[in-house]
Amino acid sequence: MTGTVDLDATGTHLMIRFPYREDLVEEVRTLPGRRWDKQQKTWRVPVDQAELVYTTFARHLFEFTSEVSSLLAGTLGAGSTDGGKSTTEDQPAPQSPTPDEPGVAVDAMSISSLNERVREALRSQFPETVWVVGEVIDYDKQVGRQHKFFSLIEKSQTSDRPSARVDTVLFERTLASIERKLAAENPEFTLGDGIEIRARVRVDIYPQTGRYQVIVEEIDPLFTLGKMALQREEILRELRTRGLTDKNKSLPLPVPALRIGVLTSPESDGWNDFLRHLEESPVGFAVTLVPIRVQGTELKPTLLAGLQWFAQRTADFDLLCIMRGGGSRTDLAWFDDMEVALAVAQHPLKVLVGIGHQRDQSVLDIIAHSEKTPTAVAEFLSSQVEVARREVAESATRLVRAAAARIDRAHDDLSDAAMVLRQSVTLRMSHERSRLTTTARDVSRGPTWLLDQSRQRLSQTARDLHSSSLRRLDRDRAALQASGARAQHAAERRIEREAARLEQQATRQRLLDPRRVLTRGYALVRNENGRVISDAAAIAADQDLTLQLRDGSVRTRTTSTPPHHD
Repeated sequence: MTGTVDLDATGTHLMIRFPYREDLVEEVRTLPGRRWDKQQKTWRVPVDQAELVYTTFARHLFEFTSEVSSLLAGTLGAGSTDGGKSTTEDQPAPQSPTPDEPGVAVDAMSISSLNERVREALRSQFPETVWVVGEVIDYDKQVGRQHKFFSLIEKSQTSDRPSARVDTVLFERTLASIERKLAAENPEFTLGDGIEIRARVRVDIYPQTGRYQVIVEEIDPLFTLGKMALQREEILRELRTRGLTDKNKSLPLPVPALRIGVLTSPESDGWNDFLRHLEESPVGFAVTLVPIRVQGTELKPTLLAGLQWFAQRTADFDLLCIMRGGGSRTDLAWFDDMEVALAVAQHPLKVLVGIGHQRDQSVLDIIAHSEKTPTAVAEFLSSQVEVARREVAESATRLVRAAAARIDRAHDDLSDAAMVLRQSVTLRMSHERSRLTTTARDVSRGPTWLLDQSRQRLSQTARDLHSSSLRRLDRDRAALQASGARAQHAAERRIEREAARLEQQATRQRLLDPRRVLTRGYALVRNENGRVISDAAAIAADQDLTLQLRDGSVRTRTTSTPPHHD
């Protein structure tokens, strides 16, 4: 790891930390708005530069925290469904009876009496329990409470906003009885937000507050499981109609797949198991986690944002893993969504799914490569790399064997060629030996004749060289004498011109000498600073002046100044 990129507590700046490296410092200085924090010894960059920070430092193997990854993927602070209970619409306050005349008393009901009468009216209207169908909200907020206070809502067909709502109570004793029955008959069912249930309820009002509510007596899990199965089948039918059921599953698996993208919750046991198995593997995987919610209403927006984030960076990853790690069938139903299924089916990266146990199957398990659990996904990735390793080893073994066979054949060919070469060399040497003997006889007679010829050529060359040298010396001597005469004549003319010019300058200097001017009766006027004054306007009254004459200087003071003329 080269360095880290984290999100500060305010969520407004990214904090970049790394040991000093000149090249990394230069990279940081290119970021707009960067600032060095001396106290924390870190670089701070505005969060709106998160994409640029990721692009700049991902290639340097920086570690990005889960908060930064969520920020990049658009899943940080994703909006959640309004979990608070909606307030009841304002009702006009009941008008107290007023006397017809002041001072006349009338009968009035107490609030508790009023609520009790309303309660009796409700019970008379609903003397027995009734079955209702609604979607559960605010149930997940009741963790740790003995009694569960939540709501059942009805959604309109044109909007996800509730069109009707009723406060609901599930008392501890009833909850324990329902959970025992569910565990014995339908272990895949658990109650939670966003699940549509069929419940047998008793209509009631709480007298202390006058709040209308229903009290749950029984839940029909088969209704919920059947509805989820129907929804899953509708999604699969739409995918089959569009021809997308096998689109992602048919993508080839990169071999080896080492750059792994992950969409899951960083707090889940499944993520920790997945990461531990990869770390125990001898393979060097590069894992990038984008945190998402793995159940509840926030699952869909965070999962879609994470899928889009990886789709925009297809070239940086080999495949994408979506993991959860167990849970009830109703928990896993959050993955059975049309938009999520379409995004996975058309994703450019091959998707590996590990979101349940062996008995569970979601839509994503059907349309993508499914390994069921995060641990199984990690084992699959490691095994695929091991398969690739074995294939490379087998290929290397085959290559070694083929090379050895090729070398053996080449050795045999070389031995045959060596034998033929040896025979050819023996014959050629015999032939060359005979030719060399003949040449030696010719050479023994040749040197004497060659020496005579060379001696004659050398004598003739020496005579020619002597004659040409004498002629060359005569030409060079004559040229040198001519050049000397020209240089002497040019120098004499130059000396005469310079002497005349010096005489003219000396005469000019004698004529311009100030002392000759002073001898003719002129004087130089200087101020108290010794500067020569040539303009009457520069003389002021009562000013000390010095007059320089031919034979000395005189100090004087002005008594008046002449008028100035423009």
